[in-house]
Amino acid sequence: MGITIKDVAAAAGTSVSTVSKVINGHYSISEETAARVRRVMQELNYYPNASAQSFARGTTKTIAVLANLAPNTAFQNPHMFEMIAGLEESLSARGYRLQLRGVDTATAYEVAKEVIYRQSADALAIHVSVIAYPLSGLLTKSHFPHIVLGAPNFESQVCWIDNNNVYSGTVAAAYLLSRGYRKIAFIGGQYYDFGSLHRLQGVKQELENAGLQLEDQYIWLGESTRADSFLMTMKLLDHKILPDAIICANNYIAMGCVDALCRKNIRIPQDIGIVAFDDYPLSQVIEPQLTIVDINVRDLGRQAGKLIIDIIKHPNKQIQTYVTTSNIVERKSTRRTKQT
Repeated sequence: MGITIKDVAAAAGTSVSTVSKVINGHYSISEETAARVRRVMQELNYYPNASAQSFARGTTKTIAVLANLAPNTAFQNPHMFEMIAGLEESLSARGYRLQLRGVDTATAYEVAKEVIYRQSADALAIHVSVIAYPLSGLLTKSHFPHIVLGAPNFESQVCWIDNNNVYSGTVAAAYLLSRGYRKIAFIGGQYYDFGSLHRLQGVKQELENAGLQLEDQYIWLGESTRADSFLMTMKLLDHKILPDAIICANNYIAMGCVDALCRKNIRIPQDIGIVAFDDYPLSQVIEPQLTIVDINVRDLGRQAGKLIIDIIKHPNKQIQTYVTTSNIVERKSTRRTKQT
């Protein structure tokens, strides 16, 4: 027969209720007593039944994470897994565990509804790629604790956390200006790619602050693919006056851009410098290696973990916030000394 809570209480010289309170983190037990009970539990290899704990305290200590886990997602969207890793790290330190559920925008609503009405988790963490109007409405109406990893591309009352892409755009432009670049171009995603558009907004703001302008002929928006970026860059290079630097909204766009510059025998960085965003998956395998604005998405996940615990304690709390942890990693695709 296995070790029971009564065995732990006897060995620790306490009551069963005291052991139970220590297991559930009750504030009324002194740290000395709690430490003694935990030491005995470890010596006896006693592990409380998680289901029984959940029932007793009315909480599961579990966060359900809804994300798209389709094939190749890890390569196409590596940010998502870094966010989840940071989230797990943060929640684990606070005694919570993750339950990862694979969904898409069509199934996320039903899975979230199941979690909410079965109370199978204390909160939901939802990657922005699977959020849509029906799910947004469900979260708002139910007041169920949740956090969306990324800002939705539509108006909503859901709680979310995201990187400040406008700020990241200013970081990219400020760096290029500090290196003597003046004719700067931008190649980014379509109008519905909010991250790309916000980065573009930041680039424009920083140039305007410096008394410069991002000319319309130097702005190209299309699909965030290598093929589309190659075509956009080729059209950009048709202009008589070429830019001296190009900011690419992501690694895939940068890859197509570099392909086009090589096709035209334009040297990087001697003729045109390149700056992209994100340190993976391609920035260090593209030749030359890219100078990038590093977005610390793992830290975003950690911050999301702190927020979700606060939301669990205060279910009606509204959180819509940005974190700013962007910094430049300088590599071979830009000049390393200031030129005038």
